[in-house]
Amino acid sequence: MKKLLAVTVGMLLLNGALAVGQDEDAAVKKDKELLKGLWKFESFETQQGKKDDFADATLKFSTDGKIEFSKGGEQKKATYKINPAGKPKEIDLKPEDKDHAMQGIYRIEKDTLTICVCEGQNVARPTEFEAKDKNVLVILKRVKD
Repeated sequence: MKKLLAVTVGMLLLNGALAVGQDEDAAVKKDKELLKGLWKFESFETQQGKKDDFADATLKFSTDGKIEFSKGGEQKKATYKINPAGKPKEIDLKPEDKDHAMQGIYRIEKDTLTICVCEGQNVARPTEFEAKDKNVLVILKRVKD
């Protein structure tokens, strides 16, 4: 009887874990769909203040975890991973010419995407949307088709 109870509890825990994994996968897919498309830089801010040299820059997100950055005819590629279950939601950006990812947080509000990432390696993920310490705060607007 104890063995049957242990097996039953084990199966319930496994099914619960699988369901949580499916919910997480669904949340990732949902947010990747929300991110997908072209975004124009509205604001770029560091601890030293706002920078105006990103006025013509864009980010293009795809659902396969790739990003394309464009500015003044120059293009760079990166990959991204998200964790929508994070509080706040987490994003890791890894430029193809770097050996480490920048840890950050993000939020999507209608056609506005706000990202706060830390510059440098071995720097803690930001916990709030502020351009302080080594954090960069970027606000983007969706480009309509």
